[in-house]
Amino acid sequence: MGLVGLLLMILDPFKIVRNFVIKPIATFGLAAAEEYKARKERSVNTTKNVFLKLFIVVLVGFSVVWASIFLYLYFYYSYMPSVLHLKDVHLNLRECNKWASDCKSYPTANVALTNHQRFLMVGQPYKVILNLEMPESEHNGMFTVCGTMKDYEHEEVAKSCRMTMLHYKSDLLKTILTFVFAPLLIFGYREQKQMVTVELFSNFLDDSNHPATNIDIIIHSQDIQLYSAQLHVVANFTGLRYLMFNWPVLSAIIGITTNLFFILIVCVLSWYHWDDTEWISDIRDRYQQIVQGVSKVAAIEQTKALKPVNEPETATKDWLIDEE
Repeated sequence: MGLVGLLLMILDPFKIVRNFVIKPIATFGLAAAEEYKARKERSVNTTKNVFLKLFIVVLVGFSVVWASIFLYLYFYYSYMPSVLHLKDVHLNLRECNKWASDCKSYPTANVALTNHQRFLMVGQPYKVILNLEMPESEHNGMFTVCGTMKDYEHEEVAKSCRMTMLHYKSDLLKTILTFVFAPLLIFGYREQKQMVTVELFSNFLDDSNHPATNIDIIIHSQDIQLYSAQLHVVANFTGLRYLMFNWPVLSAIIGITTNLFFILIVCVLSWYHWDDTEWISDIRDRYQQIVQGVSKVAAIEQTKALKPVNEPETATKDWLIDEE
């Protein structure tokens, strides 16, 4: 049979080609294809992992940056009060009774600062300024302006009086100015008036127990002439508020960077904390120790509770033995 098989192999050259040429080539090709497929799958998985990690990093970074910005904005709007409050003042002549000898009909006004709510921030000093638009007439000379801060129960919180007057101009100066600005005065582009600024309170601090909600303004002059009046409540910033108000961009950069630094520290520590699983094993071991300790204490208490019951039974049995 061996000789016959050898003859058949020699006489059948295609079998030799299949066994010694085609099969090795096919085996090598399949192995190379499998290796290429496995390498491609590993490359795809690696690319997916890279993109996934990159997406997570971008998402976390985006969230951290916006969290820092949100924290700074929240701190800014909760810490910084409103810089300026404007209130129009409508003055009226105070009514006096005929029988009241000490009452004088002075221009007065009650300005509501807020509707029974807190208007000023506690601990923040404010300047309370009254701007009077007055004509340059002979009746407007020196006069006194008084302002009284009151709370929602109309109790006096603070009071201040200031004396003021128009800026003096001689007759010669008035004549020259009238001649120079005659075209503007004729066509209404300029008026003979002055803006008088009266600083009623230079460093007013609101009381937390009695917040200011109204202010009474009295001008102690019966012959005063004015066009309009406006109340300005200006925050007098100091310290950190002064820096945040005068350099907002620099303060925002420093504040957001500080928040970003601390949030990144918290994220990194949290990452290492959750990545390390040893603390979970420690917690599990401590929990088991606590459970074992509690079970031991319960067993000891149960044993102590059973001892008084068993002792009388033992004594009774001993007494019976003695009687017998």
